[in-house]
Amino acid sequence: MKNKKLKILLALAGIIIIIALLLPGIVKRYAINHSKELVGRQIHLEKLKVNYFTGTIKVIDFKMLEQNEQDNFIFFDTLIVNLEPLQLFNDKIEIEDFYLKGLDVNVSMKDSIFSFDDLIAFHTAVEDSINQGNEENPFKYSLSNIELKNANFHFNDQNINHTTDIKNISFLVPFIGWDQEDKSNADVKFNFENGGYIESILNINPIDGEYDTTLVISDLYLDSFYKYVLEYAEINSFSGLVNSKIDIIGNTNNVINSIITGKVNVNDFTMTDINNKTFLSAKEMYVDIQKLDYTNSSYIIDSLIINDSYTFFQLDSLTNNFFKIFKIESSENENTLVNIDTTKANVTEESKFYYAINHLDVNRGVLDYTDNLTGKPFNYHLSEIDIKTDSILSDSKWVDIQSEMLLNNRGTLKAELGINPSNPLNINLDFSIEKFLLSDINIYSNYYTGHTILEGDMYYYSNSIITNGDIVSENNLLIKNVSLKNSKGGLYSLPLKFAIFLLKDKNGDVNLEIPLRGNLNDPSVNVSKIIWNTFKNLIVKAATSPGRLLAGLVGGDPKDIEEISFNYLDTTPSDKNKNQLNKLLDLEQKKEGIKIEMIYYVDENLQKEAIAKDEAGKLYYKETQKDYLKDEKGFKLFLLSKTTTDSLDFKQSYLAITNPSIIDSIAKNNSKLLISNTEKYLRMANDSTQIKILFSDSKAPENTGSRPILKVNFSIQDDN
Repeated sequence: MKNKKLKILLALAGIIIIIALLLPGIVKRYAINHSKELVGRQIHLEKLKVNYFTGTIKVIDFKMLEQNEQDNFIFFDTLIVNLEPLQLFNDKIEIEDFYLKGLDVNVSMKDSIFSFDDLIAFHTAVEDSINQGNEENPFKYSLSNIELKNANFHFNDQNINHTTDIKNISFLVPFIGWDQEDKSNADVKFNFENGGYIESILNINPIDGEYDTTLVISDLYLDSFYKYVLEYAEINSFSGLVNSKIDIIGNTNNVINSIITGKVNVNDFTMTDINNKTFLSAKEMYVDIQKLDYTNSSYIIDSLIINDSYTFFQLDSLTNNFFKIFKIESSENENTLVNIDTTKANVTEESKFYYAINHLDVNRGVLDYTDNLTGKPFNYHLSEIDIKTDSILSDSKWVDIQSEMLLNNRGTLKAELGINPSNPLNINLDFSIEKFLLSDINIYSNYYTGHTILEGDMYYYSNSIITNGDIVSENNLLIKNVSLKNSKGGLYSLPLKFAIFLLKDKNGDVNLEIPLRGNLNDPSVNVSKIIWNTFKNLIVKAATSPGRLLAGLVGGDPKDIEEISFNYLDTTPSDKNKNQLNKLLDLEQKKEGIKIEMIYYVDENLQKEAIAKDEAGKLYYKETQKDYLKDEKGFKLFLLSKTTTDSLDFKQSYLAITNPSIIDSIAKNNSKLLISNTEKYLRMANDSTQIKILFSDSKAPENTGSRPILKVNFSIQDDN
């Protein structure tokens, strides 16, 4: 009987052993054959091993296929799970070791559809059916030594035909428990295909969800993201090297409330356009993140430092290279200043959005500017650009920014800008430009004014205050050692050379005070037009009213050097005339290079009438010994007595008793004598004078109604 029981027990044991030995194979075949029902995709695995004594399960060469059942979605070469089976009787899953090696995951996206969307849908449906029953007792688990080794992740974005590869992902989580009080630690590290790595240290409490993590990025090459940037910009390259250390604190139950701090460093950043021209680069960009709080719309940067940056900006008549590269329509940016007030109102009404940059430094920046607005390329080089400011806050009432730079490797610009961030129509701007080489802007000078600047340095000092859009700007322009020559054309044909000549003081400097006024709230106001019109009016006014500027060198009324007036009978300059001539001679000495010409104008008919009257007066004096100027009544009676009719008026009567040919001869002789005697006086006063007197064309309209005058014209010697 005992032998019979023993045999039965041995048989049962054998059956159990056989079942145990066969069970992994049975489970393997069942899982493969029914994988679509179980997990939603076809799977394959090479081996499934179970050690019943240690509770170890080993899976070798597992793969889950894509929906097409040809390509691999997930593959791994080894999975080892070490269980404590007896804990299942205590409603607890306890895993002492979980080791996964050689995981390889392939994910693709087209439009907004991912290659795993079908799996999400499948498992969501399964979870819904499971969750219909409510569990009274919490699920118990204990997971130790969770390790992932040598994993690879491949993401194929079919929208841009680009695959991102992340290789050698590894991490280790020592422990996760259902009732643990301390946070679990998880270290994750994976390498990039072209060098560098990402490393994460995660501490998480699975009970309440509290976590903190440190994310380290080392030598991340930005060219991996080139095709993503290509969606938004027409570029040829996007490169740089990123290193960062980011700390994140939050809760898995509400990840959006996480707080981010840390540091980001980007080296050798470069972007090139489709012509392979670098338009944006920086040797180093450094960001110290004090706090990023998305939930409370609070973004605080402690430091933003940009070293050795480069910008290429190209302007044409309709747009610029940045708008073209980043596909921005220029119409979107029109009337920006005009609409600031309404925008400001909307911003104030918006929520608690807060931003801050505690320190901003731009060091040794370079800007290359070019345009073709005149038909010829204008290139200008700005270097050694330094910009510094503290406390750029969204709730600041005022922000001060200091900057300085080198202009075309020679001149300097220093500026201080104060602005109210909440109302950009309140600005204080002080800047100075020194040793600016004027010949650098010859393309504009030729195009707009028809002049070439041969040499000259400009010094410009400006103080501008904008209050609610009202501009009050005081500007001082100092130009030293300037010389110009006329060139053909000029859109406005301004008399720039002559105006500059007139504006020069005794030291050869041009020193001008230029006030500017306007209101930016007026859509018709354009600051550049205000500046141009002010400059143009100043030049035109100087050139058309030279006496006003030149009189300051010799004193007196500007009219004294603009016109010398005589009587019709004069043949020599009076004392007053000589005083005027002396001022012209003095001016010739003080204003080196000035050319002075006097044009003689007279109405010959009026001149002849005056001579005829004087000749008749001489006859009256001869007969009566009386001056006709003092005895007008007797003179009139005398004239009537000499004429044969009573129908002639006073003027006709003295014309009637004189000989027209004699009067004409006297008139011409008087004019010649007046000019000759004036020239003699000039030569006597200064035998080297270059002042010339010219007769006008007798048909010139300036003669009509004119007394004998010498109209003074000023110009520059040897100026064509």
